[in-house]
Amino acid sequence: MYKIYHGMLLSLILLTAMASPAPAALFRAAYLYTLSDFNGAIPYNWVNLAVDRRGEETYVADPAGRSVRVFNDSGMEVYRFGDNGDFGNITAVAVADSGEIFVLSRSNASYAVTRCDYRGEPKARLTMKGLPPEYATDFVPDTISWHGDHLYLVDRNTMKVALTDREGSFDSGYDLGTILGFSKKQISESGMVGFSVDNEGDLLFTVPVFFSAYLVTPGHQVRSFGMRGSTPGKFNIVSGIASDERGNIYVADTLRCVVMIFDRDFSFQAEFGFRGLEPGNLIAPMELVVNHDRVYVAQSRARGVSVYRVFQTQPSATSTKGG
Repeated sequence: MYKIYHGMLLSLILLTAMASPAPAALFRAAYLYTLSDFNGAIPYNWVNLAVDRRGEETYVADPAGRSVRVFNDSGMEVYRFGDNGDFGNITAVAVADSGEIFVLSRSNASYAVTRCDYRGEPKARLTMKGLPPEYATDFVPDTISWHGDHLYLVDRNTMKVALTDREGSFDSGYDLGTILGFSKKQISESGMVGFSVDNEGDLLFTVPVFFSAYLVTPGHQVRSFGMRGSTPGKFNIVSGIASDERGNIYVADTLRCVVMIFDRDFSFQAEFGFRGLEPGNLIAPMELVVNHDRVYVAQSRARGVSVYRVFQTQPSATSTKGG
């Protein structure tokens, strides 16, 4: 489903008109820079992103380059690892609060997770233990995340999430398709694209074919939002999703080429990016992560990872209401 989604997406992008700017809102976003090395901006395409909030570093797992690069808070590469082939086909990366790094690799219908030290030196290949049958077969994670003291292994095609400790021992899981009441056919024809875990341990994810974003609590309570459309705040082909420390939610729309901001009550606040070739514009944004007031957005057409600062402005005392 994920490959079909990408193929349909690239076709639709070519047929879509320019997006309209969002209306005035309290939230504002300013483009800062594109992740770079000493040769300039790195021409990434649709890479996987993770942040180390304590170390103020950003990690980029690049399947095409089979490497993980680490960037400081100024957007400059400080080191890289994995490009010697140690991990095989790198798919995703996650960073624990301790500074340990977890690297997900995939090969056909199998996967491996390697635990590394803070410099990316491999320390152990995780042996998954205690997996229930539904996570032992037909479960091939394609992305990972870390929250609290758990590693989240996510198979976006089957909509299943397994939680393990740092050694790979199974703790619990989410069969998100079942939780949402999807049929097997709906799961096979949809799947999810964006995925993240917020500060409360809630799962955030998007299902583009239903034009929806979802929040599932650890107690399996479900909330959702989203409406199909091409105007500000509406969903066309949604992808990446993440939240900040205040509970605001950021959703990328790959076709509209914007990142939308919603408050914790799912009320639309603003959007930024917009299709174009200027430094602050976006081309087919996909994954995103948030670190404090900064939003990191991976995009297509070798546009790399754009970084924005999001802040709130107070409404002018002299402003007037329309109508």
